[in-house]
Amino acid sequence: MEHAAERPVLAVDLGGTQIRVALITPDRTVHCRRAEPTRDEDGPDAVVERIVEVIADVRSQAAARGLPEPVGIGFSSPGPVDPHRGVILAPPNLRGWVDVPIVDTLTDRLGLPTLLERDTNVAVMGEWRYGSAAGARDAVYVTVSTGIGGGIISDGRPLTGRDGLAGEVGHLVVELDGPRCGCGGIGHVEAIASGTAIEREARSLLERGRAPGLARLAQAGQAVDAELVGRAADGGDADSQSLLDRAWVTIGALCASLVNLLDPEVIVLGGGIAEHRPQVFEVARRELGRRVLPALEGRTRIEPAALGGDVSLIGLLPIVNDRMGDPAYAGSQASRLATAAQGAPRP
Repeated sequence: MEHAAERPVLAVDLGGTQIRVALITPDRTVHCRRAEPTRDEDGPDAVVERIVEVIADVRSQAAARGLPEPVGIGFSSPGPVDPHRGVILAPPNLRGWVDVPIVDTLTDRLGLPTLLERDTNVAVMGEWRYGSAAGARDAVYVTVSTGIGGGIISDGRPLTGRDGLAGEVGHLVVELDGPRCGCGGIGHVEAIASGTAIEREARSLLERGRAPGLARLAQAGQAVDAELVGRAADGGDADSQSLLDRAWVTIGALCASLVNLLDPEVIVLGGGIAEHRPQVFEVARRELGRRVLPALEGRTRIEPAALGGDVSLIGLLPIVNDRMGDPAYAGSQASRLATAAQGAPRP
């Protein structure tokens, strides 16, 4: 019997700025990569139409190169999503996206069974099956980027909750009277340690006449964001460094809380900020020593992500293969198409 993980998939990663599509083969090679701007200001219908066109183009390119026909489509989206019904619920960084039935739409338009998952759950699946968490029974993935997200593997299985909404580690509360998060909550990790939060606090420093090194960079016409704050800190700006120190300690406190709650073997830190600011690992490991229960000290390692920016594409390979035909997921209602996928007409 053919192993599920030996079947290629079309992988779609929907982000706030980019739509990325590729064919992923069982050796985890990314073929026929294509990226287009999301342009969510055009509205969900227009963006979905663009997604359909890009998928069709990648599928045609793959066929022209003699690559194998995909068994299905995997769709990675910012949360919250309902993977069982195949609906994107209301991602805060996609304007107007409320209850978008992406699975039914793609299945109907492209003739391939489609499965939906939140991007951070896709990432933890990729790192667990193929990356820095490979072989672990219990693992957590945390993305440190524009936002803070995560995914959890517990006892060898993804921990997704009853409606697929579990794992929003960026919305754990770390300051009772902390800043307001983009979701409306108070004192969440994301409100303190995300790229968005760092940018917000940096602008506040400048408005108060602080952070002279950052101010000089900003006056040169450079956008005030987390990257610029990092550059200012590297150049000796003490206020910028303090801002980053607070963010990194918050990530460390999050990791310690996850250890106390879940006792994972490994916590994988990924995302653009984690990739480019290695200090976060040093601080997070230090905070584990300060904050975990004595009985748990030294049991969990913190590792950088291994799959880089392709994690939300490669992680769809096992998700599609593992869930194909599972009645718990909306994509399974189209699983009857899988048998005929090799001979399905090309768009």
